[in-house]
Amino acid sequence: MHNFMFKKVSSKEEMGKSYAIRKKVFCEEQKISKEIEFDNLDHLCSHFLIFDDKNVIATARVRQKEENLLKIERVAVLFEFRRLKVGSTLINNIIQYFINLNDSISFVLHSQVAVADFYKSINFISYGDKFFEDGIPHIAMKYIKS
Repeated sequence: MHNFMFKKVSSKEEMGKSYAIRKKVFCEEQKISKEIEFDNLDHLCSHFLIFDDKNVIATARVRQKEENLLKIERVAVLFEFRRLKVGSTLINNIIQYFINLNDSISFVLHSQVAVADFYKSINFISYGDKFFEDGIPHIAMKYIKS
């Protein structure tokens, strides 16, 4: 049984670990260019990590789109930790973190079509038409509070 720890990034060292996971998952595995992955919006975002013991194994960032609307972005889980509920632990903790600050907050994200069912399993629903981001099919999704 894994013991995952959720944490908001609070240092340059932790930010570096977030970047390393994003580089590995998006740039190396999925062949997304570094220019697109590292889009100069990181300074506008809150960043989060999941640790397994002492190692960072997942990351995501959250960007404010409107007053009560946040967009969850750059969700990345290291390959060997996928299908262990790491992603759902990360997303659910992010949602709880922000709802604890403001109960009227809403969440959206752009899911790769290949993993849309994962987001559906944690109360996201798709809306609109499929579209491409860096050559990868995506669908917009919004969180439905249960």
